[in-house]
Amino acid sequence: CKEKPHWDIISRVVLSRLPQVSGVNRSRLAKTKSSESQIYGGSRKMASIYAVNEETLYNIAQVLGGDNGVKIIEILNERDNITVEELAEKTEIQINDVRKLLYRFYNHSLVTNRRFRDKETGWFIFQWSLQPELVEAYVHSIKQKIHRKLETRLEYELNHEFYHCRNPQCPNTTFEIAMDTVFHCPNCNEPLHRMDNNPVIEFLEKKIEEIKEELED
Repeated sequence: CKEKPHWDIISRVVLSRLPQVSGVNRSRLAKTKSSESQIYGGSRKMASIYAVNEETLYNIAQVLGGDNGVKIIEILNERDNITVEELAEKTEIQINDVRKLLYRFYNHSLVTNRRFRDKETGWFIFQWSLQPELVEAYVHSIKQKIHRKLETRLEYELNHEFYHCRNPQCPNTTFEIAMDTVFHCPNCNEPLHRMDNNPVIEFLEKKIEEIKEELED
């Protein structure tokens, strides 16, 4: 069955470069984070025939398949029409793991395959290649997804007040919950204090604008 796209993995740490600001509890941003450096950071220099540079290509492979995924993409970057068995031999990764990673990449349109029947055995043989013309489309779709998540988070930040007990182990609390607990932390029962979320709002606005500009390029 077709694998669900890894939006959660990719977008989970998009705000990871949020600077440490006094009074901002970063844990409540965790659901919208996804490492921008893994998606669109790095050199702008285009590599060979690819619509995105090799660094971005390998970063996507890392997100989807870890170190083994990067090894496979590195081999496919050097050679087209390679079999699972050849990839397993070159990367020293188990054949079943190679096959799983290839189908994961295939479900995200990073690789393609062609099959033919072995005349001697009658079995089908699959040969795998990178699909570079769709990598840029994949990255673009990721940026769109992140952009929507950031806008949703920004709206949430703008429409809520946040309170915190100054205990690093406790999450921020919305005004509605603070009212219900008579402005005491629902976790540790310490008094709650109003939090300034302007730094978070400014950061979100900046990232939204940056991604918007890239989507329009």
